[in-house]
Amino acid sequence: MRSREAPKPTFQVRDPMECNLCGCTEFVDMATRVAVKCRSCGSLERTRLLWLHLEALPITPDWRILHIAPEAGVAARLSRKVTPGNYVAADYNPHLYPWIPDCRRIDLADLDAWSSDAFDLILHVHVLEHVPCTIAYPLFHLHRMLKPSGRHVFAVPFRPGTYEECLDDIGEDERKRRFGQVNHLRNFGRDGLDAHLGKILRLPPEFDAARDFGSETLHRFNVPEPQWRGWNISTVFVLPKDAHRLR
Repeated sequence: MRSREAPKPTFQVRDPMECNLCGCTEFVDMATRVAVKCRSCGSLERTRLLWLHLEALPITPDWRILHIAPEAGVAARLSRKVTPGNYVAADYNPHLYPWIPDCRRIDLADLDAWSSDAFDLILHVHVLEHVPCTIAYPLFHLHRMLKPSGRHVFAVPFRPGTYEECLDDIGEDERKRRFGQVNHLRNFGRDGLDAHLGKILRLPPEFDAARDFGSETLHRFNVPEPQWRGWNISTVFVLPKDAHRLR
């Protein structure tokens, strides 16, 4: 008799662990990472860590926000913090975000037409590895688009090794081998950070979420301990406009 395939488990994470975006206490697997995806809003560990950093900012209703590749939970919470019309969601493929009917189209390889000094906050998570041009271009323009007191908040998927990029057609297998996914164009290596991102942006010397928020808070919001410190898939940068070295 043919056995049935066992259903993928849903994990009920007991108090005090919960999603800090929606309050849900159920988490499911995400690929090989066990019980990290919120069953309700879909937040991942990096999303919940991002929200801790965003809550620490002095956001007021008059802030103008550009949210690129908007996560559902973050979009719902962040858009309520500002006056209607001040929250701008955007992506290269806006149709992928049906929960945001006014999502705009943005091409990070073609930002010349976007206004300077326009936003108090620009944020994006795991986006820069997809941009099909030299990484210096979008970083220059995103900082140009910030107001003088604005903040650029972002994360990239740091992996072992050094920085590498390839914009040529090398095939899906080779791209996955070199960059981790078939739609990634670059590898943000943990080694030699000062030789790639650090040449363009003034970066903090370290990342330590346990120092900034405390271990109890990180445990409560289900951020795994290996992602608390150092350069990893959940590292969040919060940079001022003048952090761009090439301006």
